[in-house]
Amino acid sequence: MNGPLIAIVPMKPFGEAKQRLAGSLDENARVELSREMFTGTLRVLSRTREITRVAVVSRDADVLKLGRKFGAWAMWESGSDLNSALEQATRVAVANGAKKVLIVPADLPYLQTNDIQQMIELGKRAPRVVIAPAQRDGGTNALLVNPAGLIHYEYGEKSFARHVELAERAGAAVEIYPSETIAFDLDLPEDLKTMQNAQGTMQNERRIRNLKSEI
Repeated sequence: MNGPLIAIVPMKPFGEAKQRLAGSLDENARVELSREMFTGTLRVLSRTREITRVAVVSRDADVLKLGRKFGAWAMWESGSDLNSALEQATRVAVANGAKKVLIVPADLPYLQTNDIQQMIELGKRAPRVVIAPAQRDGGTNALLVNPAGLIHYEYGEKSFARHVELAERAGAAVEIYPSETIAFDLDLPEDLKTMQNAQGTMQNERRIRNLKSEI
C-alpha cells in the first residue's frame, strides 16, 4: 500500500527523560542530552525523502515548540502512557490521510537515514509490520506498520514478541530489521559509557588521520 507515511516520535518532557542516568549525569546534563537526541532524531527523519511528515507527540510544550522548529507536526499528548500516546497519534495521522506509520523513539543516538530507508523499503507492501528490536529486554525500538492502525501498540518489556504476535494475528507479514545502530538506545549508565568510549575512539582515529596527513 503506497501513500503518505507519517513518522511518529513520542517524547517525554525533557526534565523527566533519562532518569536512570541520574547517577551519571545531573539534571541539566540529562535535559541537554535529551534535547540533543530529540533534535538528532528529527534531523534524520527530515532527511528521509520517503517520509511525508514527522509528528511529535508529547505533553511538554517545550518539546512541541522545538519540534515545530524542525517542521514537525506537534500533537499534545492526552493519554496516560506511551502506548496510548502512540494510539492517539496514529488515529490523528490516519484521519489526515496517513497510509503507513513509523514509530521512532528519540533516544537512538546512532540512528541513520539509511536505517529508516531500509525499514521503509521492507514495509512497502501491505499488510506488513517491520520491527527493529532493541538491544535488551526483548523490546522494540523502531516499528513500521502498513497499513496504519493495523495493530495496537504494546511497548514495554518483551514488546518485540508481542508486536510479532499482534502482526501475525492481523494477517500481516512480519519483517525483522536487525540493526546495531537502531538497537542501541541510550537508557542506562553503561550505555552512556559505551557511547562515550566510542566517541573517544572516533576522536583518536581522527587525530591519527590528521597527523598522518601532515607527515
